[in-house]
Amino acid sequence: MGRTKILIPESDLRHLYINEKWSPAKIAIEYGCTSITVRSRLLEAGIPLKTKSAAQMRYEKYNFSGTDLEKAYMLGFRYGDLNVYQPKGASETIVVRSHSTHAVQGNLFKNLFEKYGTVTVSEGTRSTQMTCYLDTSFSFLLTKYPPEIRTWLASSDMLQWAFSAGYIDAEGTLGLNQGRGRFKVDAYDYTILSDIHALFLRHGLNSKFRIIARKGEDDYGWEWKEDLWRISVNEAGSLEKLINYLEPWLQHEKRRADANMVLQNIRTRRLHGTIQ
Repeated sequence: MGRTKILIPESDLRHLYINEKWSPAKIAIEYGCTSITVRSRLLEAGIPLKTKSAAQMRYEKYNFSGTDLEKAYMLGFRYGDLNVYQPKGASETIVVRSHSTHAVQGNLFKNLFEKYGTVTVSEGTRSTQMTCYLDTSFSFLLTKYPPEIRTWLASSDMLQWAFSAGYIDAEGTLGLNQGRGRFKVDAYDYTILSDIHALFLRHGLNSKFRIIARKGEDDYGWEWKEDLWRISVNEAGSLEKLINYLEPWLQHEKRRADANMVLQNIRTRRLHGTIQ
């Protein structure tokens, strides 16, 4: 007499395996059979078996669904502040991480990514680490400023401004020095800064771009590992224009507050007749 075939309703299989994310082994326990039997029933029902990495996923992930401008901003912020990688053996997962000592940076990280994946926060003694697990629709974040991304950004000034705002939110500084508004961004990323500087010049901004520390130089016991570059904008009219260009895209709470402070400083100085 043959062995009785164990029947598992297809609706139960789909619900437990796809919606509840039960493993074949767990389903097998529920129905008193082996995991091999469950896999056979899944295939009979036309339900694709998950890859090892997909089966082990702990967090929900959602495809990138933003606009090109959101993508451009995200790329700028990623190049300035984020560590992005694909874990070995997990071809369906992109990991995005950031360390910060400032709560506003954490808030921005959450705003960018929590709609696409679960954000976890690990509090340290000196800084906080934020991590988000994303799906492969975010593979555009893996490589830092590849030629195809650079060409894509160059196709539109709007994309370049959104990208620049993301990078400035990560690396830039707006503030007052000796009673006057100042902007600067210091970074090792020569090509990125060069492209941002060129964007500023094309829009009539008085932007300065220079090297401020050379690789190997000793700076009070610190040896620079790469050349350090700076973009700066100090002239009031150019600063005002720059902030107006960036304002639609800036998302960092402090950067927006500092931009408003600089604009107020310019208006006050203009009212007092110290600048045109």
